[in-house]
Amino acid sequence: MSKANIVLNHGTLTIAGELTRHSVAEIKKNAYVNWFAHGAVNVDLSQVNKADTAGLAWLFYLLEQASHHSCQLSFSNVPEKLTKLISLSGVDGLLPLASD
Repeated sequence: MSKANIVLNHGTLTIAGELTRHSVAEIKKNAYVNWFAHGAVNVDLSQVNKADTAGLAWLFYLLEQASHHSCQLSFSNVPEKLTKLISLSGVDGLLPLASD
């Protein structure tokens, strides 16, 4: 079972590894405050190698938390498999995607 490795560097939150029901359950909620201390954060998904519907739901949770902390969130470098999952889930256009 792999996990998600999340690093914030100069306003970019890079997520590497898996975004699955197992990995998102391991992410510490107290880290969110630090992630959203910036006015705007870009979430780089280029290193995500596996995602399921729980991982996709977690991305929406991130969006909700960012809004709660008055932080503008965008997502970039979305892998093709995650793009397909977004489309199959019927949530196209609901995540703010940055121009890559």
